[in-house]
This record gives sequence, C-alpha cells and structure tokens, in this order.
Amino acid sequence: MKTKLWKTFLDYEKEEKWLNKMAAKGLAMTAYTFCRYTFEECIPGEYIYRIEYLEHNINHPESVRYVRFLSENGVEHVDTYFRWVYFRKKAAEGDFKIYSDLTSRIKHYQRISQLWLVIGCMNLFLGLLQSRIIIQYLTSGPQYWISNAIIGALSVSLGIILLTFWWYNNKKIKRLKREREIHET
Repeated sequence: MKTKLWKTFLDYEKEEKWLNKMAAKGLAMTAYTFCRYTFEECIPGEYIYRIEYLEHNINHPESVRYVRFLSENGVEHVDTYFRWVYFRKKAAEGDFKIYSDLTSRIKHYQRISQLWLVIGCMNLFLGLLQSRIIIQYLTSGPQYWISNAIIGALSVSLGIILLTFWWYNNKKIKRLKREREIHET
C-alpha cells in the first residue's frame, strides 16, 4: 500500500532524520516531488536514508559515475529533485555514511550554502523591486498595490528565511573547519 505525505523541509538533516524515523516505523520512501513523499510499507528499520545536494545535475557525467559507484556498493538511488538526491541502503548491510571525511562534508555544506545565498538574495531583490513598484502605484493610483505588497512581503520573508539557513550552514562550515584543523595537527 502506498502512502503520500506532504511535508516541507529547508534543513536536509532534519529531512533525513524524518525519513529514517519513517523507515523505522515501516514506511520506506520510494518517490519525492515538491513537498510530497511517497512511501511503501517495509520491514521496520529495513533502510537507512541519506540525502545529498550534488555538485552537478544528475545527468552530468560526474554525477552519473558517482551514483553508479554508490550503486555498486549497495546504495540505492531512490529519487532526485533538481540536484537533491535521495539514497537508501539496507540497514542489515551496516552503517551508511556518504561522507567519509571532514573535507567532503565541508564541500557539501558549501554547495548548500551557495544555494541558499543565491535563492535568498534573489527573493530579497524581488521583494525590494516589488516595493519600488508599490511606490509607483501609490503615486499613480492604488489599483494594484495590495497584491504587489503581498508578493513583496512574501519575497522578502522567504529571502530572510533562506539567508538565515545560509548563515546557519556557514556556522556549520566554520565548526567543521575548526574540527578538521584539530585533527590535522
């Protein structure tokens, strides 16, 4: 039996924990589209899930080689959403970690930080552009200013949220870099 759940995450680690809790309850994720997860029943705790934001599109030769390498090591590619890739491995086969060293973890967080920075700044820019449009409407006539005010406020709010995640990821990067320096000395 298939189960579809709608849920939104901006923090991939929380999403990963949630997927693993669902697997522990006997629901294995089989598909993902925007905020919608599809699950099928499985043996509770059968799978361990990991999520990765790839450096390139899934069809890029490097990504294809990487997914093939993981597949050869017992990791199943469940689904892809843009450059976000969902993997799982049978829990009976042992622990499942994508990153074996701090440098690769740092690079992963840097890719995610770059994503949040670009999308956050774009939303802030669009929100500020909307406020410019609102000022023009107010001086020439108030016919459309309410819808523009709502769109502008939403854009600015989303931009601030995404930039907060950018800041949060950068804190993780700094912590991991300090940890790496400690291990290297």
